[in-house]
Amino acid sequence: MLTATERLSEKEAMKSALVAFKFLTLASRFHRAQVSPQQVGAAIPYFPLVGIVLGLVLVLLNRLLDPRLESEILGALLIAVLALLTGAIHYEGLQNTFDALSVKLAHGEATTRSHAFGVLAIVFVVLLKVRALEVTGETRSLGLLLTPLFARWSLVIFLYGSAFVAEGTARILADNVRAWHLALTTVVTLALAAFLVGRTALWIGLSLSLFALLSRSYLRRRNGFIDADNFGAVIELSETLSFVLFASL
Repeated sequence: MLTATERLSEKEAMKSALVAFKFLTLASRFHRAQVSPQQVGAAIPYFPLVGIVLGLVLVLLNRLLDPRLESEILGALLIAVLALLTGAIHYEGLQNTFDALSVKLAHGEATTRSHAFGVLAIVFVVLLKVRALEVTGETRSLGLLLTPLFARWSLVIFLYGSAFVAEGTARILADNVRAWHLALTTVVTLALAAFLVGRTALWIGLSLSLFALLSRSYLRRRNGFIDADNFGAVIELSETLSFVLFASL
């Protein structure tokens, strides 16, 4: 029999997991599913769980359609499904991040802003993902399973210790990231990945962790802060890097 405290803890864990799914998936597009930054901050340890579920959907779809479709078409379809499952919210963050990077400064004031940079970033990311899936051989299923997991783990790395340079929603989330969140998500992510793909997982994990840290450092120097739009950029670029590494290693 579970005690009242254990039942409460289990209920809170399920609630936090649900919040993570609402924040990182298509559910965020619906007003009724919107959650507060404080709730999302408490749900950060469950970000990799969202990645695992997304990866499982992609793996099942890949196994179902692989015998029936050419690799080029299948790769494009899988990336489209991933965008659908997440409501394309991360692409919006990617576009806004690169649009902001295109702003030219004159005496400390923004003078121009080009939306072409964000569109080009999305096109580049999509093409790289599709091509990487197309050329990936027998490890495609493993890449599909682990890449969403790796990308959301990289977001935890990006957030940890960034509260002093974050603004708005990003500041609230970063304030809630604890060392044990980072440790737990790192152990779970790398342990699962190493079990499935061995040493390759460590190389990919190292690459993505360095990317997350370097991205945060660059955004801090370039913009003076990080914001919620940068979350989508980190996830999309981390997924792209992971897919490319799975296709190359």
